[in-house]
Amino acid sequence: MDNIIEINDVSVTYQKDSSVIHAISHLTLNIKRGSFVAILGRNGSGKSTLAKLLNASLLPDSGEIFVDGINTTNEERAFDIRSKVGMVFQNPDNQMVATIIEDDLAFGPENLGIPREEIRKRVDWALKTVGMYEHRMRATQKLSGGQKQRVAIAAVLAMSPEVLILDEATAMLDPRGRSEVMDTARKLNKEKNITVVLITHYMDEAVDVDEIVVLDSGCIATKGSPLEVFEQIDIIKNTGLEFPTATETSLKLRGLGYDIPVVLTDESLVEALCQLK
Repeated sequence: MDNIIEINDVSVTYQKDSSVIHAISHLTLNIKRGSFVAILGRNGSGKSTLAKLLNASLLPDSGEIFVDGINTTNEERAFDIRSKVGMVFQNPDNQMVATIIEDDLAFGPENLGIPREEIRKRVDWALKTVGMYEHRMRATQKLSGGQKQRVAIAAVLAMSPEVLILDEATAMLDPRGRSEVMDTARKLNKEKNITVVLITHYMDEAVDVDEIVVLDSGCIATKGSPLEVFEQIDIIKNTGLEFPTATETSLKLRGLGYDIPVVLTDESLVEALCQLK
């Protein structure tokens, strides 16, 4: 599996009052094509700065970022990069430009000058992919939060991206809405081979990804599979993160003397409890 994104020794700083803030500091990271990666970290750790770097909304002060082989500092290829990397943000209302769902999805492709027949195909495909096709003529303001965010994802899909970045995209949603968005993201990753970069502060959303990257003060504190990361108890605590619900429960039981492994999911926790003597 080749790398769709390569980040080489990247740093970003900005001035705040009389201090220099290192938002990203000498960060090196590769993201494999077709993978599902979660970026975790407390507020101010550099998560959103990293997201902006990945689609050239922000350029590094030093170092280089390549998206499918294109250097993000190449201004002549900025459009190509943003076509390859689509972003969905916290508030779906900020991304909607039309009052009817299918008109909202058509807006981006129309601005690209894509033929009307192709736009129709893209809009229908994107809405079917996120399970919103039957609602295509509804008014966007009448949708639930989860439905709006799925439409926002569909609008990005209509641009045919290779990478989907969810930047705290479930932060404003209730549990049902978060579940809808996460199910859609997993489906796109598994069935369409779209690379997904999930930036979240909900640890339970990160238990079913290929790799977790934990940021702290603009640096990588640790990375690895979900189990590898959440077994590093001291690092998780020192970076101000919580554990997934099942992991927290298994750790408390271990602290009480029960001989069970560190687990990530409710199903694994039940299985571990059933095996206790």
